[in-house]
Amino acid sequence: MTNQDYLTIKEAAQLYGRSEQTIRRLVKQHVLTSHVHSEDTSKGKAYQISSLLLQQEYEAPMVATLPALIVPDSLQQENQQLREAVAERDRTIQQLQNRLFEQGDIMNAMANQMTSQLTNQKMGHIEELLIQQNAQIGDLQKRLPAPGADEPSPDRRSLWSRLFGG
Repeated sequence: MTNQDYLTIKEAAQLYGRSEQTIRRLVKQHVLTSHVHSEDTSKGKAYQISSLLLQQEYEAPMVATLPALIVPDSLQQENQQLREAVAERDRTIQQLQNRLFEQGDIMNAMANQMTSQLTNQKMGHIEELLIQQNAQIGDLQKRLPAPGADEPSPDRRSLWSRLFGG
């Protein structure tokens, strides 16, 4: 027997329409025979069971077979028309999605442009305020006395020095 003739417990349960627990019981009964292979894994032992034993125990696999269906030409034509309509709908949906993406890109570009314009406007406003402040500072500097002008002139002595002769 080749390795392909062995199934995992899960595969055997699905193929033969039995629970995994039922297959495990069968494995336990035949664990010391050539019908069961075991392999050590990090999670413990992994068992495989031979297809031959499964066939002997459960006869043939429970594979559902459908009888051949005879479909009238009118239904085949209707089916084809429906398939074409679905394909056309899918193409339309794809086109609409592409347009949405394009519009989203346009909206993002416009938002970036508006953000850039607002930033430029704010920078212009800040520059204007700085120019105004510099002009105000210049005016204030003109009003300040020149350096060395702190000494009182002889005729502009303070009241105390004139009264008490200083």
